[in-house]
Amino acid sequence: MSVSSRVPFRLAVLCLSSGAVAALGACSKAPEEPEFDHGLKKPIVRKLREALKETPCDKAKAQEYAQLLMTTGDLKGVTKAADDFTAACGPNVVLLQLSYTANARQGQKAEALKAATALVAAQPENASYRVWRGLSQEALGQMEGAAADYQKALELQPDQRPILNAVVKSYETLNRPCDALAAYQRYVQAKPAEANKAEIKNAMEALALKTSCPAAETATDGGPSEAAEAAKAP
Repeated sequence: MSVSSRVPFRLAVLCLSSGAVAALGACSKAPEEPEFDHGLKKPIVRKLREALKETPCDKAKAQEYAQLLMTTGDLKGVTKAADDFTAACGPNVVLLQLSYTANARQGQKAEALKAATALVAAQPENASYRVWRGLSQEALGQMEGAAADYQKALELQPDQRPILNAVVKSYETLNRPCDALAAYQRYVQAKPAEANKAEIKNAMEALALKTSCPAAETATDGGPSEAAEAAKAP
């Protein structure tokens, strides 16, 4: 081994020694993470950051700052900006939206769920936030909670096919075919023309054959619902 190759080896050994750590100091410090490169937007990022130090609860500036960070791809900066504002000033819907998106893109599942939960608390009748929380719970394997949120989203917007797909998938995972069939019935009651589409009709027939489900709800005029008729049709 040459002298030059032995030097880094000796330094590594010294840094593993408790006595050397005390003596060298620097060996025990983790390297600082380099500042994110905001490119041409760096001056305005710095300006807004400094402004928020003076007025941390300026909602407009905080939102502009977080949105600017998002456009540069600084996802960690986005979540920190949202967390700092929430800690000092309370929750803000726009910042929570950005925080959810940034955390989801980073794969920070628990943090994404936290942001989505705060959004649901702020606007419980917003179907999109219910879906976001359902997706976060599903990512964490919390299927019962996910199904409950998807179901609530479907109740809020029963004519939305993507929401139907999410709730049916969750009920299939939980082996709850009757709930899946009920979700289809709710959907076709909101969009009657969908009841005769082959994909919807076949799915409902297959679910109806899987098990004996409670009788379908009747339509408002007292007759059988189109969903029930579609499920029984040959």
